[in-house]
Amino acid sequence: MIGYLALGLFVATMLMGVLTYRRSHARGRWIPALGVTHALLGTVALLLLITVAVDAANNPWLNSAVFLFGLAMLGGGFAFLVRKRNEAPILPIVLLHAVMAVTACLVLLGGL
Repeated sequence: MIGYLALGLFVATMLMGVLTYRRSHARGRWIPALGVTHALLGTVALLLLITVAVDAANNPWLNSAVFLFGLAMLGGGFAFLVRKRNEAPILPIVLLHAVMAVTACLVLLGGL
């Protein structure tokens, strides 16, 4: 049950990421409230998924999803760190971050 909650939070995080991307790149600058909300939502979802993966330690799909979401989170942090002040993050890094998160979400679907 908690796994489906984590999945729902990841989908909400992805929607928030799309909103963040659209608003930030349309205006040409980063909107801190959207970016921080996106990051916090993803962190909560990852922590929930880790609790599910610890309970089902022998499920390789869940373990792989945790790993891939962790990589996506590192990519998002990297995109945040290398952006210029008050500018939107670099698009190729954001796209790599998004592709990794969508892949992880599909792996998570396979494990539930």
